[in-house]
Formats: sequence, structure tokens, C-alpha cells
Amino acid sequence: MTDKKTFGSFIRIKRTENNLSQKDLAEMLFVTEGAVSKWERGISYPDITLIADICRVLEISEHELITASTDMDTRKMKQEARKFRTIRDTWFWAPTIAYGVALITCFICNLAVNHTLSWFFVVLAALICAFTFVPTVTSFFETKKLLTFSVSTYLSIFLLLFTCAVYTNGLSWFLTAAIGVLMGYVVIFVPVLLARTNYVRHRYIISFSVLFVLTVLMMMHIRIWQPFMLGNAMLLAAYGFVPVIACAVICAFRFNAFLKAGICTAVIGITLYCANHVIATLFGPSDNKPYLVDFHNWEQCMDGNVHFIILMLFLFVSAVLFMIGFFRARKKEKS
Repeated sequence: MTDKKTFGSFIRIKRTENNLSQKDLAEMLFVTEGAVSKWERGISYPDITLIADICRVLEISEHELITASTDMDTRKMKQEARKFRTIRDTWFWAPTIAYGVALITCFICNLAVNHTLSWFFVVLAALICAFTFVPTVTSFFETKKLLTFSVSTYLSIFLLLFTCAVYTNGLSWFLTAAIGVLMGYVVIFVPVLLARTNYVRHRYIISFSVLFVLTVLMMMHIRIWQPFMLGNAMLLAAYGFVPVIACAVICAFRFNAFLKAGICTAVIGITLYCANHVIATLFGPSDNKPYLVDFHNWEQCMDGNVHFIILMLFLFVSAVLFMIGFFRARKKEKS
């Protein structure tokens, strides 16, 4: 601890900053006014059992009291923490109060105009949906908070869609919309959530597999309300998802990144080149033929020539990546 004079001077300065007299400080610490006077004149130190109470009353840390100096870094951190708590509380309570006022207003208006509650439930569901998005950006920095945020916001959107479907007698589109929103959530949140688990290497495989299942479920639901060739549609969905899932599987293996990129580039290029022919085969006339490629006849073979050039570009990039990966792998083996 510092000398008595410096210590006493520090006590006096902090007491003055808090607009306290020696008598006020003595009463708050349950000591005599004379004891406080002796501290400030550098005659004696306070009893060690009073350290915590003195720090609380003078709003200082024990380190500051013992060293008789102001710790500016600590104070700045505390000020920043208080400022952050104020912003967080304002961010929470301002929308909450606004939503509450809007909800009460709509409740009164709905009863006054329609003499029953009807569209009020749509407003209620919309406000619940909006309220789930109130949590601050810090929700994204921890897995559990992100999981809570994603689940709560999706359930609120689900509730809003269901309320609108009931109000408009539109249950035919409800599940399609709900599955569509869920697919978006899978794309955004699942890879991030899995990145902090034991499934980090397989997060894209899992994400795309879930998307494929949801796509099939959506098509099965649409088939109930709008007849179409469900089998062919599922085959088309499989054609689109299988190459992507295959690329995700390739990326999960531990070998040269350039080789993996080369394989994925070739797979995607071939898939894109054959896509139109597959669609025509599944949904077009049975005599549909693949694209014709003839660089001497661009007028009749424009589509075929363009698609073939694109395929060649994909394969060229794939070959370059293969070569880079091959030489890097050999160089690594030699070293």
C-alpha cells in the first residue's frame, strides 16, 4: 500500500468527486467522522475489513484504493460495458414497447370495426415474428445463441404463414411456403452450426442432403394440389443435387485442394452441359435429340456450339487445376 499521505489525499479526492462530506462517508461506513479525518490527513489507514465497503461507496476498485491511483484502462472498460448494456437494453425495450402499443391499437380497432377478432391474429403473428429478430448481433457469436435465434425466428415465420393461410383459406400453399423458408434456413444456418461440432468436415454433405429431402417433400406436397409428373420431377431434383452432394463428399476427403477443385469443376461442367438434354428427356417429346455441335453451321447449331464451348472451358480449368495439384503433390513428396 502507498504512504499514508498519498492514500489520504486519494480518499479525499474520491469522496469529493462523489459529493460526499466526511460525515456522509463515515455514516455509510459505520465509522466515526474522526476516523475518516485521520485517513485523509495521513495519520492512519482504515481497517482492512472496510476495504470492500470503501470501494463500493467511492465507486473505485480495490486495486485503485491500494495503489491510491485511478486505473484509467479499467474505468474505460467499465464505461464501455455500461454503454453496451444501455444500447442493448434500448435495442430490446424500444421495439418491445412499440410492438405492445401497436398490438393494443390493432386489438381495439378490430373489435370496434368488426365486433370480433379476425385480422388481429395476423398482426399478432407478424409482431411475434418481428420480435424474434430483436436480439442483438451478438446472437451470432455463440453456437447455442445462433441455434436459439434460428429456431425461434423460423417458428415465428411458420406461425405467421399458418395464420395468414387460415385467415385467407389458403392452406394449399402453406406447407410449400413453410418448406421453402426452411430450405433457406438450412442453406444459411446449418453449415455454420455444424462448423462448431464433430461434423465440421461433413457439414456441406449434410446440408445438401437435407435440402434434397426437403425438395422431394415440397414436390410431393405440390403434387397433391397441382397434378404433375412427380417421378420425373424427383429424377430432375436428384440430377441437380447428386453432383453437388458428390462435390461435397469429395471436399470432405483430405487430399490436395487443387485436385479436389479440378474434380468438382469437371463434375459441375458435365452436369450443366447435360442439364437441358435431361430436362427435355424427362418433360419434352420422346424424340427430343441432344444439342448438335457444328462450328461450320452456327445458325442452326448456336445452342449446341455455345454449350460445348462452355463445357470445354470447364474441362480446361479442371485440367489446369489437376496439373497444379499434381505438381504441388510431387513437390511436397520430394520435400
